[in-house]
Amino acid sequence: MVTTRYTRTSNAARHLAPTCLIFVLVVLFFTCPYSLFTPVYAQETADTSLNRGSFSLVDHNGRAVTQQNFRGSYLLVFFGYTHCPDICPIALTLIANVMDSLGENSKSVQPIFITLDPERDTPEVLRKFVSYFHPKLIGLTGTPDQVSTVAKSYFVKYQRFIPETFYDTLNNKEGLDYFLDHTAASYLLGPSAEGIALFQHGTSAGEMVAKIRSTME
Repeated sequence: MVTTRYTRTSNAARHLAPTCLIFVLVVLFFTCPYSLFTPVYAQETADTSLNRGSFSLVDHNGRAVTQQNFRGSYLLVFFGYTHCPDICPIALTLIANVMDSLGENSKSVQPIFITLDPERDTPEVLRKFVSYFHPKLIGLTGTPDQVSTVAKSYFVKYQRFIPETFYDTLNNKEGLDYFLDHTAASYLLGPSAEGIALFQHGTSAGEMVAKIRSTME
């Protein structure tokens, strides 16, 4: 089981950053050109087959991990990327709310954020990003091939999207300005890494908490 040390903060302080971030994202949603593009994969339901494959990745502290490191814990997994303008921060804030609502049951749940953008999401970038949401949240990255392999095992789809307004920017010429259209479901796995449930994009925290608690009974 992977253990990570975190600086202790109050619940109010920990949720201040996500709250402010969501406010900014709401503004961006109505002003950013990306909002004119409706992500296709985010609206799709991932394959409901719950047999998930093994993986070999690196956590946000730079340590190599596999699925074996998490045996014994329920896993709440979400795939995304740190440059995501809306879906990912909102989904991770939802997962943080689920963890807080679970109370004592949260001790048996490990939330995991797996990046689909390993070229930009280094362990250092992930470490700063996950700290905004929940102290138990672990960020995972790897090589493009490693990330592609684990994404396929979860039937996660993703592709790059470049808004027209980015075509002439310096970063875009260097291949750094882009968004990802990606599957936006969250996955619940059991203590032996068996698939239990797939939460579609838009599932409420209450529904997720109820499913997790019923699974633990």
